[in-house]
Amino acid sequence: MALVAAVEQLAAAAALADIIAIVRSTARAISGADGVCVVLRDGERCHYVDENAIAPLWKGKRFPLATCLSGWCMLNDQTAVIPDIYSDPRIPYDAYRPTFVKSMIMVPVHADRPIAAIGFYWGQIRAFSAGELALIEALGRSVSAALAAVKAQENLRESEHRLALALEAGGLGAFELQLESGAIDATASCKALFGKAPGEAFSREDLLAAIHPDDRETAARVLSAGPQPGRNAVYRLQDRPTRLELAGRLVLDEGGVPVAITGVVRDVTERFEAQEKHDALLGQLLRAARLNDLGAMASALAHELNQPLAAGTNYLKAAERLLAKDPEQAVRAISKAGGQFLRTKEIIQRIRGFVGQGQNPKTSEDLEQLCHDVLELVRVTTSNDGTQIYLKVEIGLPRIEIDKVQIGQVLFNLIRNAVEAMDGQALRQVILSVARGGDAIVFCVADSGPGLAPDIAAHLFMPFHTTKEGGMGVGLSLCHKIAENHGGKLWHEPNANGGATFYLRLPLNG
Repeated sequence: MALVAAVEQLAAAAALADIIAIVRSTARAISGADGVCVVLRDGERCHYVDENAIAPLWKGKRFPLATCLSGWCMLNDQTAVIPDIYSDPRIPYDAYRPTFVKSMIMVPVHADRPIAAIGFYWGQIRAFSAGELALIEALGRSVSAALAAVKAQENLRESEHRLALALEAGGLGAFELQLESGAIDATASCKALFGKAPGEAFSREDLLAAIHPDDRETAARVLSAGPQPGRNAVYRLQDRPTRLELAGRLVLDEGGVPVAITGVVRDVTERFEAQEKHDALLGQLLRAARLNDLGAMASALAHELNQPLAAGTNYLKAAERLLAKDPEQAVRAISKAGGQFLRTKEIIQRIRGFVGQGQNPKTSEDLEQLCHDVLELVRVTTSNDGTQIYLKVEIGLPRIEIDKVQIGQVLFNLIRNAVEAMDGQALRQVILSVARGGDAIVFCVADSGPGLAPDIAAHLFMPFHTTKEGGMGVGLSLCHKIAENHGGKLWHEPNANGGATFYLRLPLNG
């Protein structure tokens, strides 16, 4: 009965000190011993932390593991039964002579390995029955189980403490939503993000009420048991300009039934504000780059606009002369003048589209038409005498969601760079091709020029790095950024037979 009572107490022990106290108070009653010692392993030494005996033993002292029986038990993970201590070579006799001890049992205590021992001592030489040994070893096993439980609890508390520190350092709040009841077990930081005090009740309804009405329906679906493509989303709050990112995971019971959603939440308002500022600055830089390009093309633009304007003016003068003599011919001349002025309007519209106004909303675009528009702008604004430019478009390409102005700028810059790179070459050829590559569209601009030197190729996409006199050094850098903002990639490869090829890969899903 004493063993049963000790086992019940050990099951409730919350710390090592509790276990030691229980052993000290119960072990003598269970074993009938004259003395009991609790010994802990302290590195390579044995530490006698407590005792309950008819006379003092070694409480508070430390001995090398190799010199005492408790050390032998822990090192060998075995129980030592010694009816007569003076007939066993494992006993350091000089240490025991001043004590009452004549016989003893030493039991190792485990966690994942022996880290302690319990010593039972008697004041006379005696033999031990199987029943006595069974009781003592049962107590040792119970202490081992209690010690393992305490160690697990300490590890859990340490893990929880580390998790709390990590969450706090990352500005995160953690939660667990019970799907059946709607109750949420949340950290104080999580509740604070939704405007709740640490001690307040928190439920699914409270969480949804704090979210902006426009985002609430999406949040309600994500915080439900139904299948979701992903449970990570950003929500606006209703009463303040805050954006919270919530990442959740569905928890299933043993039968595969959804029972809870666990996750973390954090304030990402600053990130969104920074992104908005970044996008605005990027848009301004893109427009500045396009204006700089147009400034360099001023002469070609003037020539291109002058042709239809001069032709239209001549047709109007002819119509004025013919008006009295041959009205029918005059009307035809006026019609031809109108066609030339319309041509001027189309050129100006293309230039205005190229300049743009920062970022434009993504729209579904016909890629072949986009390529034709870009090539027409190249023809209008680039001095490319003798350059042959070819277009190859794979049949049946799907439309794709893009910022037409930005992607047009990337293709324009790549083709213009290719044309300029071939200046003075005997063969001047550029091929713009578009094809599907798996789940993406791949644009390819290849030229027959001299190619790029390795030192130049290594710095192609670095901002403000240029080899052009008067260049801004942002063209390819911005093109690279535009590709990334579309979820795509821009890169360069040398051609096997000379020249350079640039690839622009854009995902079909935007």
